[in-house]
Amino acid sequence: MKHQKLVFVFFLCLSLSLFAQSDQDSIPAYTKNGISKPSILSTNPFGVFISRLNHNFKLKASQRLELDISLESGNVWGPNVKTYIPNDPSVRADMSALAWFSRQYRVEEDQIDAGYFEIETDGVIKGLRGNLTIPTTKNQELIVGFRAFLLTNGKFPLSSLTSDRLIEFFHDNVAGGDDPFDRRVFGLDKAKFLYTDRNGRSFDLGNGDFLTAGIETHYYYYPTFLNDKKVYLNFGAHLGTNLSSYNMSMDVGLSAAGVKQFDLNDRNFILFGLGTNVLRKNAVDLQDDNFDFGTNDFIGSLETDIEYTFLSKGKTYHSFGISFYLQTSLHKKDEDDYNIYVRDDDAFNSWGHGTRHLYKNNNYWTFVYTFTRKISTSFYIQQDFTVNNNPDLQTGVSVKFGI
Repeated sequence: MKHQKLVFVFFLCLSLSLFAQSDQDSIPAYTKNGISKPSILSTNPFGVFISRLNHNFKLKASQRLELDISLESGNVWGPNVKTYIPNDPSVRADMSALAWFSRQYRVEEDQIDAGYFEIETDGVIKGLRGNLTIPTTKNQELIVGFRAFLLTNGKFPLSSLTSDRLIEFFHDNVAGGDDPFDRRVFGLDKAKFLYTDRNGRSFDLGNGDFLTAGIETHYYYYPTFLNDKKVYLNFGAHLGTNLSSYNMSMDVGLSAAGVKQFDLNDRNFILFGLGTNVLRKNAVDLQDDNFDFGTNDFIGSLETDIEYTFLSKGKTYHSFGISFYLQTSLHKKDEDDYNIYVRDDDAFNSWGHGTRHLYKNNNYWTFVYTFTRKISTSFYIQQDFTVNNNPDLQTGVSVKFGI
């Protein structure tokens, strides 16, 4: 575990060094290519353990080596919930007739004939990603990347925007009301990730614990038959290798995306992107005791982006984008109709979200600002308005440049 943390810190220091050196003349100029969007995949507590696919909204294949590195920070929260999946069809029928929050009062826990899993999440998940883009042919490219995640308590100043205290300040003074998710009941600025899957495997992680890592390979093809209409397409094939002790496996996927460009004048334009993909989770298991991070074998997602860009007199591109990301549920939805959810005795507000929303489609909004000149630098802020297991608030920064 210690050497994994050292690897994470090494890449963190490397990325910060690149930020500091971004103005050096030794770095070739980077050319804006399509929608300037870094990886905006959420630090979903279950999602970080699999190879979810970031949508690609480039106009064409890169013509030289490019490197991009991103840092992300997402505040996750869900009080302890025990979940029982009844085996008896008659019990399932009885539970289906009851409101989900009242089922726990109609049974005795120690007498239920049922499957079982348990979840509790609290903290700020820090993510580090890197990708190297390698041109292959005129219209094709290969991307090789890594990802790594760490659980932290999110204390100031390392998590200024994603700390518990800032989020609860927002709830108190802007929207949400007094402690709408019981964060203060359990204490602010803590870190805990407890999970027992339905096969009885469990872990209990805390502040500073390494969560997961992975290696990703993406191959993209960019057809040109619609380019004269300023419509740009790409198709991708994807292979992700998950390297954590909790899930050592390989995921495979396919993707398709398109971008339409609308020129307002020679210095202002709008790009509209639409992408979709599908991932076969755990297509190949590399060990026998992988944790169950969702009963759905296939995960699909859809993303729409719109970006406005203007070119300043200093020949710098300033881009403002907004995206909506939608993903299918990690668990098969039928179980939610009859599952028996048992809350922590101290939890009262929104206590079931952390478990029940594993059965709901996943979605969030992201606002991105990018300026591109010698390098492309992006900043984003992300919000999960439907409270479906994504971070309550996530931020990220990314740099991309030619080599």
